[in-house]
Amino acid sequence: MSPSPNGTIERTPDGGIVRFDRSLAFPIDEVWASITEPARLADWWPPFTADITVDLREGGKIVFDWPETDFPTLEFVIVRLAAPTLLEHTHTSPGSWMRWELEATADGTRLRATYFIPDLDMAIERGDLVGLHHSLDRLAPALAGNPVAWDNDAFIELRDAYAELSPTEPQT
Repeated sequence: MSPSPNGTIERTPDGGIVRFDRSLAFPIDEVWASITEPARLADWWPPFTADITVDLREGGKIVFDWPETDFPTLEFVIVRLAAPTLLEHTHTSPGSWMRWELEATADGTRLRATYFIPDLDMAIERGDLVGLHHSLDRLAPALAGNPVAWDNDAFIELRDAYAELSPTEPQT
Protein backbone atom coordinates (compact mmCIF):
# COMPACT_ATOMS: atom_id res chain seq x y z
CA MET A 1 0.00 0.00 0.00
CA SER A 2 1.43 3.40 -0.88
CA PRO A 3 1.32 6.25 1.59
CA SER A 4 -1.73 8.53 1.55
CA PRO A 5 -2.57 11.62 3.55
CA ASN A 6 -6.07 10.31 4.28
CA GLY A 7 -6.81 8.12 7.23
CA THR A 8 -8.59 4.81 7.12
CA ILE A 9 -11.10 3.63 9.68
CA GLU A 10 -11.66 -0.02 10.47
CA ARG A 11 -14.16 -1.46 12.90
CA THR A 12 -12.81 -4.37 14.93
CA PRO A 13 -14.54 -6.69 17.38
CA ASP A 14 -12.96 -4.65 20.21
CA GLY A 15 -13.57 -1.13 18.82
CA GLY A 16 -11.81 0.44 15.91
CA ILE A 17 -8.49 1.33 14.35
CA VAL A 18 -7.63 4.58 12.62
CA ARG A 19 -4.53 4.48 10.40
CA PHE A 20 -2.49 7.14 8.65
CA ASP A 21 0.40 6.48 6.28
CA ARG A 22 2.49 9.50 5.29
CA SER A 23 5.67 10.05 3.28
CA LEU A 24 7.80 12.84 4.68
CA ALA A 25 10.80 14.32 2.84
CA PHE A 26 12.85 14.50 6.03
CA PRO A 27 15.39 12.13 7.63
CA ILE A 28 14.09 9.61 10.15
CA ASP A 29 16.00 11.26 13.03
CA GLU A 30 14.23 14.58 12.34
CA VAL A 31 10.80 12.93 12.24
CA TRP A 32 11.63 10.97 15.42
CA ALA A 33 12.60 14.22 17.17
CA SER A 34 9.31 15.80 16.08
CA ILE A 35 7.25 13.04 17.71
CA THR A 36 9.35 12.70 20.88
CA GLU A 37 10.77 16.12 21.84
CA PRO A 38 8.36 18.43 23.70
CA ALA A 39 9.17 21.67 21.84
CA ARG A 40 8.94 19.92 18.48
CA LEU A 41 5.66 18.17 19.39
CA ALA A 42 4.19 21.53 20.38
CA ASP A 43 4.83 22.80 16.83
CA TRP A 44 2.38 20.41 15.19
CA TRP A 45 0.32 18.05 17.35
CA PRO A 46 -1.83 20.01 19.83
CA PRO A 47 -4.63 22.32 18.67
CA PHE A 48 -3.64 25.04 21.13
CA THR A 49 -0.74 26.11 23.34
CA ALA A 50 0.53 23.22 25.44
CA ASP A 51 3.21 22.61 28.02
CA ILE A 52 4.51 19.19 27.03
CA THR A 53 6.82 16.86 28.92
CA VAL A 54 8.19 13.58 27.63
CA ASP A 55 9.92 10.93 29.74
CA LEU A 56 11.17 8.91 26.77
CA ARG A 57 11.38 5.39 28.18
CA GLU A 58 9.03 2.45 28.48
CA GLY A 59 6.82 3.31 31.45
CA GLY A 60 7.59 7.01 30.99
CA LYS A 61 4.87 9.57 30.33
CA ILE A 62 3.99 12.07 27.66
CA VAL A 63 2.02 14.86 29.32
CA PHE A 64 0.08 17.68 27.66
CA ASP A 65 -0.92 20.52 29.98
CA TRP A 66 -2.95 23.44 28.63
CA PRO A 67 -1.96 26.69 30.41
CA GLU A 68 -4.23 28.94 28.33
CA THR A 69 -7.34 26.80 28.20
CA ASP A 70 -9.67 24.95 30.54
CA PHE A 71 -8.94 21.49 29.19
CA PRO A 72 -7.92 18.45 31.24
CA THR A 73 -4.26 17.46 31.33
CA LEU A 74 -3.56 14.50 29.05
CA GLU A 75 -1.16 11.79 30.22
CA PHE A 76 -0.03 8.99 27.95
CA VAL A 77 2.16 6.11 29.18
CA ILE A 78 4.85 4.82 26.82
CA VAL A 79 4.38 1.07 26.45
CA ARG A 80 6.83 0.29 23.60
CA LEU A 81 9.89 2.17 22.45
CA ALA A 82 12.56 1.40 19.86
CA ALA A 83 14.24 4.67 18.84
CA PRO A 84 14.04 5.90 16.10
CA THR A 85 11.47 3.56 14.59
CA LEU A 86 8.72 2.83 17.14
CA LEU A 87 6.83 4.72 19.81
CA GLU A 88 3.66 3.28 21.28
CA HIS A 89 1.71 4.87 24.12
CA THR A 90 -1.67 4.86 25.76
CA HIS A 91 -4.15 7.48 24.64
CA THR A 92 -7.01 9.43 26.20
CA SER A 93 -9.71 6.78 26.56
CA PRO A 94 -9.23 3.68 28.75
CA GLY A 95 -7.91 0.85 26.59
CA SER A 96 -6.90 3.13 23.71
CA TRP A 97 -3.38 3.38 22.31
CA MET A 98 -1.36 5.17 19.64
CA ARG A 99 1.53 3.67 17.66
CA TRP A 100 4.04 5.69 15.62
CA GLU A 101 6.16 3.62 13.22
CA LEU A 102 8.95 5.23 11.22
CA GLU A 103 10.83 3.74 8.30
CA ALA A 104 13.74 5.39 6.51
CA THR A 105 13.17 5.59 2.74
CA ALA A 106 15.21 6.86 -0.20
CA ASP A 107 13.14 10.07 -0.12
CA GLY A 108 13.01 10.59 3.65
CA THR A 109 10.73 8.79 6.09
CA ARG A 110 7.54 6.82 5.96
CA LEU A 111 5.37 7.48 9.01
CA ARG A 112 2.59 5.10 9.97
CA ALA A 113 0.34 6.33 12.77
CA THR A 114 -2.13 3.83 14.19
CA TYR A 115 -4.75 4.74 16.78
CA PHE A 116 -6.85 2.05 18.49
CA ILE A 117 -9.99 3.15 20.33
CA PRO A 118 -12.53 0.90 22.08
CA ASP A 119 -15.43 3.26 21.23
CA LEU A 120 -14.87 4.14 17.59
CA ASP A 121 -18.14 6.05 17.17
CA MET A 122 -17.30 8.29 20.14
CA ALA A 123 -13.79 8.93 18.74
CA ILE A 124 -15.22 9.88 15.35
CA GLU A 125 -17.86 12.11 16.95
CA ARG A 126 -15.39 13.98 19.16
CA GLY A 127 -13.06 14.54 16.20
CA ASP A 128 -10.10 12.27 17.00
CA LEU A 129 -9.67 11.16 13.38
CA VAL A 130 -10.01 14.66 11.97
CA GLY A 131 -7.78 16.15 14.66
CA LEU A 132 -5.03 13.61 14.02
CA HIS A 133 -5.28 14.19 10.26
CA HIS A 134 -5.05 17.97 10.71
CA SER A 135 -2.12 17.62 13.12
CA LEU A 136 -0.29 15.35 10.67
CA ASP A 137 -0.90 17.95 7.94
CA ARG A 138 0.98 20.38 10.18
CA LEU A 139 3.94 18.00 10.71
CA ALA A 140 5.78 18.58 7.39
CA PRO A 141 5.73 22.40 7.71
CA ALA A 142 6.99 22.03 11.31
CA LEU A 143 9.78 19.73 10.11
CA ALA A 144 10.69 22.36 7.50
CA GLY A 145 11.03 24.96 10.26
CA ASN A 146 7.78 26.74 9.34
CA PRO A 147 5.17 25.56 11.85
CA VAL A 148 1.61 26.52 10.99
CA ALA A 149 -1.09 27.33 13.51
CA TRP A 150 -4.14 25.17 14.02
CA ASP A 151 -6.73 26.15 11.42
CA ASN A 152 -10.33 25.62 12.54
CA ASP A 153 -11.64 26.14 8.99
CA ALA A 154 -9.36 23.35 7.71
CA PHE A 155 -10.47 21.18 10.62
CA ILE A 156 -14.14 21.74 9.72
CA GLU A 157 -13.44 20.95 6.04
CA LEU A 158 -11.75 17.69 7.03
CA ARG A 159 -14.57 16.87 9.44
CA ASP A 160 -17.12 17.27 6.66
CA ALA A 161 -15.04 15.10 4.29
CA TYR A 162 -14.62 12.34 6.87
CA ALA A 163 -18.32 12.45 7.76
CA GLU A 164 -18.94 10.92 4.33
CA LEU A 165 -16.69 7.93 5.03
CA SER A 166 -18.13 4.82 6.52
CA PRO A 167 -15.82 2.66 8.60
CA THR A 168 -15.21 -0.82 7.27
CA GLU A 169 -16.70 -3.64 9.26
CA PRO A 170 -14.49 -6.07 11.20
CA GLN A 171 -12.81 -8.82 9.24
CA THR A 172 -14.10 -12.25 10.20
